[in-house]
Amino acid sequence: MNENQLKVIGWIRSGMNYNVGLNLLVELTHKQTFINLFSGKDKALADKLAYEICKAAMLANHITWKDFIQKVKEEEGTKFDSETEGLLTDFSEVKLLKFKPEEQNNRKISGPDSATMTESTEPAETLETKPITEYPPVIRRIIHEYAALFQERSKLHSVMTGMPESNAESVCAKRAELFDLIKSISARLEILYSAKKEFDEKGISPEECDVFPPAEKEETEPDIASLDEAALKKQKKNLQSSNSKDQTILDYQSKERTEVKTPMPNGPKRLKIEMRINDRNKKIVEIETLLLKYAGKE
Repeated sequence: MNENQLKVIGWIRSGMNYNVGLNLLVELTHKQTFINLFSGKDKALADKLAYEICKAAMLANHITWKDFIQKVKEEEGTKFDSETEGLLTDFSEVKLLKFKPEEQNNRKISGPDSATMTESTEPAETLETKPITEYPPVIRRIIHEYAALFQERSKLHSVMTGMPESNAESVCAKRAELFDLIKSISARLEILYSAKKEFDEKGISPEECDVFPPAEKEETEPDIASLDEAALKKQKKNLQSSNSKDQTILDYQSKERTEVKTPMPNGPKRLKIEMRINDRNKKIVEIETLLLKYAGKE
């Protein structure tokens, strides 16, 4: 039984938390599209999520997944040993990934779309397909940041899956914070991947300022940690308003909404706006975290 299969069994035994399961599915498949598909739909798609997780880990198929989950629950309390390994043999139609000994520690997996990942104790995903010194400086920078962010997201996944299954306010708040951070990192990974893909397929090297825009200087931008509750809420509202305006530009290529959407095509301009939205989302998460200390004091 491999590490991913053990993670799935651990998730089932821990109570199958929906948000934790969603992050686990993204970790198993490296497909960011699952976030948009499943987010906020725990009542309608809980069963589908469980099935997709079992399928992604090669533990069960569309016929056996419910029986597999039930079997794991019945075996709850046992250790991950040869007895637990027997869970797999109950389902003859399940096909597990097999590796040759020399391939065990060098398995390449599709990334967000086609990026590669080397599976090891600390997963690390890379975008390079040739010696990194052969790439232009901006592409090398993209590759380095992508690898660093992928590592960071993996660590956050581990923290989230290791949290206790509880509805306590503090636990829920921390879980929501981690989920938002993971989504933010995933959005950035998609931007970096798109820029690298365009270079690979079309030979177009993006402008560095488009992929790595300099921080916008605001004359009197306050330190949010020093703001009171009212000021924090105002700052959050302003950021959300700016995001809404930028999203309109992405959807309609205009500051005004029309009856029919005309999405802005992929390219440097779109990347720059998406990065701007992503940066604001990070600030919103920071503000929401600071606002937690005022909860229940009314």
